[in-house]
Amino acid sequence: MSIITFYLKLLCFFLWIFLVSVLYLVVAIFTKQRSTIFAKTVNCLGKGILPIAGIKLKIEGTQYLTAEHPCVVLGNHQSAFDVAIFGAMCPPNTVGIGKKEIAMIPLFGWLFKYSGGILIDRKNKRKAISQIEEAVQAVIKQRVSIGILPEGTRNRLGKGLLPFKKGAFHLAIAAQVPLVPIVVAEFGVLVNFEKKILKRGTINVRVLPPISTKGMTESQTGELTEKTYQLMLSALNEIKSVVH
Repeated sequence: MSIITFYLKLLCFFLWIFLVSVLYLVVAIFTKQRSTIFAKTVNCLGKGILPIAGIKLKIEGTQYLTAEHPCVVLGNHQSAFDVAIFGAMCPPNTVGIGKKEIAMIPLFGWLFKYSGGILIDRKNKRKAISQIEEAVQAVIKQRVSIGILPEGTRNRLGKGLLPFKKGAFHLAIAAQVPLVPIVVAEFGVLVNFEKKILKRGTINVRVLPPISTKGMTESQTGELTEKTYQLMLSALNEIKSVVH
C-alpha cells in the first residue's frame, strides 16, 4: 500500500470519527438514559472504520456477547484501532471505562464522557477506587455492562498479554456479575499506525464463555485475575489474523 493511500484512509477515519462524534454528542446531551448511547456510538464508529480500513472480523462465540447481562466485558489492548474492533461488537447497554485523559480529546473524549463512559484517575489511587465503586453501583442499579481493557495500556510489543490490573476483577466480584473475555488476534501485520501499515485482511476474534463470580469474595480477586489471564492468553496463542 502506498503512503498516499495510507494517509487517505487515515483522513477518512478522522472524518468518520468527527461526524459520528458530533451526531451522538448532540444526542447524548439531550438523552436522559445516556448509557444506551455509548454502545450505539461505538457500534457506529467501528462499523464505519472497519470497511474503510479493508478489515473484516471473524468472530467465534458471538452467542456469549449477549448471554449474560449485566456483565464485565474484557478485551486485550493492542492499539488505538481496538476502538473500531471492540466498538463494532459492543453489546447493547454497555459502557466503557477509560483513563481520565480520554476526556481531553476533542469531540471523541467529550462523547465518551457524556454518553455514559466512566473515567478513571489512575494516578490517584484513592480516587480511582471511588470511581470503580461508582461503576459497581452503575452495574447494580442501572443494570449496565462495563467494558474494560485489563492490561491498562496498549501492548506495544504486539505479542502476548501484559499483566492485568485488578480493577475489572474487583468490580465483577463486588457486583457479583460474570466476566466475558474477548480475545483479538495480533493484528500488527494488518494495522500498525507507527509503521504506516493498513492492509486488507481478516482479524480473528474469540469470545470466551462467561466466567461466573457468584459467591466469590474480595479475597479471591487474585485467583480470578490469574484464571482469566491464563484463559485469554491460551486463546490468543491459538488464533491469528489472516492477510489477503
